[in-house]
Amino acid sequence: MPTSIRQAITRIINMGIQLSPDAIKLLSSRNDLDEIMAKLIMELDKLREKPMILTSKIILELTREAKTEETDVRNISPQIKVIFDPSETISLEDIAKDFVSYFVSRYRKLRRILIAERLDTRGAVNVEYVKKSYLTGRMNEKIKVIVMINSKRKTENSIIFEAEDLTGDIKILVSNKNPDLYGRAIRILRNEVVCVEGRMISKNIIFADDIIQPEVPRMKLPQKTESPILAVLISDLHIGSKHFMRSAFNKFILWINGLIGNDELKRMAARVKYLIIAGDLVEGIGVYPGQEEELLVRDLKRQYKIATEYLAQIPRHVRIIIIPGNHDASRQALPTPKMYMEYAEPLYKLENVMVLGDPAYVNIHGTLFLITHGKSLDDILANTPGVRYDKPEKVMIELLKRRHLAPIYGGRTQISPEREDFLVMEKVPQIFHAGHLHTFGYEYYNGVLVVNTGTWQEQTEYMKSMGIHPNPAKAALVDLNNRRVHAILNFKMQEKMPEEF
Repeated sequence: MPTSIRQAITRIINMGIQLSPDAIKLLSSRNDLDEIMAKLIMELDKLREKPMILTSKIILELTREAKTEETDVRNISPQIKVIFDPSETISLEDIAKDFVSYFVSRYRKLRRILIAERLDTRGAVNVEYVKKSYLTGRMNEKIKVIVMINSKRKTENSIIFEAEDLTGDIKILVSNKNPDLYGRAIRILRNEVVCVEGRMISKNIIFADDIIQPEVPRMKLPQKTESPILAVLISDLHIGSKHFMRSAFNKFILWINGLIGNDELKRMAARVKYLIIAGDLVEGIGVYPGQEEELLVRDLKRQYKIATEYLAQIPRHVRIIIIPGNHDASRQALPTPKMYMEYAEPLYKLENVMVLGDPAYVNIHGTLFLITHGKSLDDILANTPGVRYDKPEKVMIELLKRRHLAPIYGGRTQISPEREDFLVMEKVPQIFHAGHLHTFGYEYYNGVLVVNTGTWQEQTEYMKSMGIHPNPAKAALVDLNNRRVHAILNFKMQEKMPEEF
């Protein structure tokens, strides 16, 4: 039991009051324990006849007035500013005839990030300069060069990268005699941009002492004070599938309307101002082999009509932001414009719904979100040792390290060769939200809240064939003041929720 909880219990016992198990559980669940205890002690002191046993019901009654004032968000104006939406930027016709401009854009953006945000890349030179230095006899000098990795080859004792910048190409040798560096080199992916530090051992080979990825700078989380405003994060509903969890999602709708749950859960629902859906709103058609056998609704337009009927039951004061996934009606290649009006027209008619493309940068009540469906996570899983489906947040962190949403070109993820690479993370998000993998997890990485919100679809035959075991029907509630996860609610449980809060 945490020290803070023990201290709280001791304070109440010293007043001659015992605590029931449900009261201890309630206090243990609170993120605002100091505030709630101050209010509780003050209210208990006012009572002429104090209770012999303090229950959770008494705690909620004594502290309700203060919480009620701050939990009604219906009259708070929404604050949504779209920073980037590919729907407004990409051209479906003006695609680069070759890939040169796309990769030059990627290289220049990531080089700029490496130089501007990392002290350990200062003094980096280009490949042409490195080769000239070797020819003039300066082969033992330490050098740094920022390159894009073109290929990786393992030998018995080393890893050899072929890389290039805008001035030329070069090979990079990593020896297994440096176990730390060798372990990191194994995880380097094709087409990512890194800074290599080392020395020349021939005109065309650098012996590497270090490899530096762009990374995200460390950010401090705000002080742990709560605001009235919560955002709910979900993804991968797959409406139209036989395996869509209708009962669980109906329970979610009842909860967000404040119609089910205990007093604490109802107060949470009253604080919800935003609902963010990270793609795969519907099941779609023709997405994978044999899908038609698992469809409940075989008409794509009707899938969106049903989805709209569900979302229309969300309270009007809750603003809903939706991006497309690989099952939605939009082009498959990243960056992906918003869902096609031809199919999703009913969705666009809901006044409280905002439909964006993938990826989307959105400032919501002062918090910068990066929302993506997560298509490229399949490539990360296939090419990065140590990451797993059941830890989706770890897979997402690999994208943050590379500052790119789809680092591998030519893999499973379709990428449109735009003249500019819009998938580089030029801005560091405060909350990074994705789905796609159908497993749930979150973690704080260098101050960024990384959340993968699983799915609302039970295991399909296709998932079984892929060895995917979903972790469904969960919603993450995030406090937009302190950017912390306030609660994880599990709507699959037969009880009245939550799994934890």
